[in-house]
Amino acid sequence: MEMKTYLRVLVRKWWIVVPAFLITFVSTMVFTFAQAPTYQATATFIVAPSGSAGDVRTFVSYLDTLSRQVEIANTYTQLAISRQVRDEVVEALGLSTLQNKSLAVESKMRAGTNVMDIRVEGNDPVLVADFANKIGEHTVGFSAELYEAYQLIPLDPALPPQIPISPNTKLNLALGAVLGLALGGGLAFLSDYMQAPLGSYMNLDILDAETGAYNKRYFVQRLGEEMSRAKRNKYPLSLALMNIDHTGVMRSFPSPQSRTEALRKVTVFLRQYLRQEDVMARVDGTTFGFLLPDVPEEKAKAVMEKLQSRLAWSAFEMETSGIKLNLSGAAGIAAYSFNGTAQAELLENANHALRQAEAAGYGKVAVFVDGGQPDDSES
Repeated sequence: MEMKTYLRVLVRKWWIVVPAFLITFVSTMVFTFAQAPTYQATATFIVAPSGSAGDVRTFVSYLDTLSRQVEIANTYTQLAISRQVRDEVVEALGLSTLQNKSLAVESKMRAGTNVMDIRVEGNDPVLVADFANKIGEHTVGFSAELYEAYQLIPLDPALPPQIPISPNTKLNLALGAVLGLALGGGLAFLSDYMQAPLGSYMNLDILDAETGAYNKRYFVQRLGEEMSRAKRNKYPLSLALMNIDHTGVMRSFPSPQSRTEALRKVTVFLRQYLRQEDVMARVDGTTFGFLLPDVPEEKAKAVMEKLQSRLAWSAFEMETSGIKLNLSGAAGIAAYSFNGTAQAELLENANHALRQAEAAGYGKVAVFVDGGQPDDSES
């Protein structure tokens, strides 16, 4: 599907797109501004050899051990988030149970360094900074008793954050707008798709139930289309009507099933002698219509004579009744000559030629002559 087609669907279904967009965007706004802002503060510390390393060689040895023994640094991070340290900080700051639950603490070492971050998230920017610094202070106090060779040194204290980390208002509104457009567009295309099958089904209802040939409605539609193309491109177009049983043999059939079987057999038989671009339809009873694009009237006459000869020389055996059927036809042809002839008039001309052929007798083909009588000949 081309972009223009997508745009046409969206414009045509604006009454779906606009409400879906507004509902989604407004819902996103309400959800975003209803959320309590979350702030984050970070205090940093460094794990380093203690003053007990009296000389340079010992200091280097301690530092090398620290870089290779990851569990030493990890011990400090686990200490910072321990329940004992947290409980002491909550008591020291005089926090309520609700305030305590609103705070989340995270501690980790920066990759490839001995620097430790203590991050605290919460709804109060001042409280998260105070809590991070206090956690760091108590962690330093506890760590002093862990390793004689190492110490935790404060690097940068946590400062009250000015901007919350969530919700991200601009991002949320942008996502809401995109989601609204996507939802509106999706519903529009779904609506268009759900309507299409019904329309497609109606358009595909073009076959005659008894014969399997095209029906009259489709034949008339195609006639109008082919007349327009013929006029635009200046190529000949012939319309033929053929009564395959103008002697009335089928009327003597004992059952409708036999008649239907005969009509189907004749349809398959005649169709094999037509070109792919030709259109064959059942227009009434035992009368079939033929659209022959790019075929002038004389050539159309030869085509219909050939069809009638093959029809007359072929016997159709009915499996349901065992009857062998021989048919004889009559055909009328009207050529479209770009002289302002209307669709209904062209059909009437072909009908007039068909009646002339039927009146002339067995196996006749008549060509309608504008301004005169049909020209008929024996096939």
